Amino acid sequence: MKSTKTQTNEADAKRNSLRSIVTMSMALAITGGLVACGGSNTGPAPVTTPTSAAKTVVQVNMGDAPADWMLAFSMNINSLALTGSNGTFSAVSSGMTMEMMHLMGTMQPLALVSAPQGTYTSASISIGSAIVMYMDPATKSVVQKAITGPISAAITFTSPIVVGATPMAIGFDLDLANSVTMDAGGNPKMNPVFHVTSGMQGAGNPLDSSNGGIQHMMGAVSSTSSNSFSMTSLQAAQTFTFATNLSTSFDNITNMSMMTGGMLVLVDASMQPDGSMMATKLQSMMNAGGVMASGVITSVTGQPATQLTMVAQNGSGTGMMASAFAAGASVSISGSTVFQINQDEIDMSNLPFAMTFDARHIYAGQSVMPVSSSGMGSSGGMMGGNSMGGSIASTGVTLEPQGLSGVVATTITSGSRTSFILALPSDCAFTTLTGGNSVIVFQQPGTIVSGTSPIAGGAIVHVFGLLSMDAGHWKMVAAKIESN
Repeated sequence: MKSTKTQTNEADAKRNSLRSIVTMSMALAITGGLVACGGSNTGPAPVTTPTSAAKTVVQVNMGDAPADWMLAFSMNINSLALTGSNGTFSAVSSGMTMEMMHLMGTMQPLALVSAPQGTYTSASISIGSAIVMYMDPATKSVVQKAITGPISAAITFTSPIVVGATPMAIGFDLDLANSVTMDAGGNPKMNPVFHVTSGMQGAGNPLDSSNGGIQHMMGAVSSTSSNSFSMTSLQAAQTFTFATNLSTSFDNITNMSMMTGGMLVLVDASMQPDGSMMATKLQSMMNAGGVMASGVITSVTGQPATQLTMVAQNGSGTGMMASAFAAGASVSISGSTVFQINQDEIDMSNLPFAMTFDARHIYAGQSVMPVSSSGMGSSGGMMGGNSMGGSIASTGVTLEPQGLSGVVATTITSGSRTSFILALPSDCAFTTLTGGNSVIVFQQPGTIVSGTSPIAGGAIVHVFGLLSMDAGHWKMVAAKIESN
């Protein structure tokens, strides 16, 4: 039996609880009445859940306006964020490495993201550290130096970029010449200067990076299906997936059934209306277990060549790591090494000379892509006091397009077949490395001339194409000529 005191306490508790319920009910009734009658501005505001902005696929790219005195420039990107009408959106949030000199005049996709629609006015990029390799003009030797971070870039867009319903690309072009300087002690300093561009899917050339196109993206296949594949790249923040169809061109394999995991490939692709990527060309370079790299030759041993030393700018495959970029690599050449010239998108018709590339015609200063059926080995050595990224026993070496800047004496117009002398600056790495101070440029009907047109004599231009030595002269067949 409960005590009288206990019974009294329980009765009081019930009365208090009843009083609270009545009070709350009256308050709710009053509030409801105010709301129903138009209410009073002294009442509590109704709570609403904000509607999330619709999202659109955006390809985030990075490229390079080159600094001719460099051979390679590798930087560790920690993050990239866009800021606009919907606040700040993180496009890249995990660390990745990007080598910039192989991107002269081109763009490389960092990420493919779903960004909130809205108007973007600025961006921020955090760089952890960087490595620069260059030719010392006094000693004629290759020098490697580090730039410590963190390094921050706050970028205000010249014009706001509107992300609407159509997939698009936003490109960040690093102006290396104005971003990296040397102090009095010969130590490099970085104050990043980026120029930002944007373009819509479906506008202009579908392979143009400003419209979401991709050209010669290097990587390893991670998965395949009957009509698509995924690829990882050491110079991208994520895995990229590409669809294929009957229009996809295959090189070294005939169809998707021949593609396997780990295969090393080069991919051209265009952005589709839904934001997906369609592979327009797929080049199989090496099967799983192999390695591929690209960079500039700094020395050649033997005649015919038996070994190359190169500054690595890109790569993929077994044993290849991002730490190999902006470092040296040794490439051995045997009698069975296959030599090729990458003529993609370069008009080679009716040249007045024969471009030759083999073990007897390979030179320091050329850009090459060695491949090997075995992985990258550990060189365990140094290149003139600089770190070596590894060694490659090449089964094949391909001559690749490269860029040079200089002054032209004559007017350049689009569509013509002509040649002109490109006078190189005395401090450019190519001149210091080779001793050559000029290049004969062959402009073809298919050569793209961009920027100011026509380009006036005396202008500084950037030429991108295939470089070779013929009859004692450096000659370049131009794929693209643009005014600076």
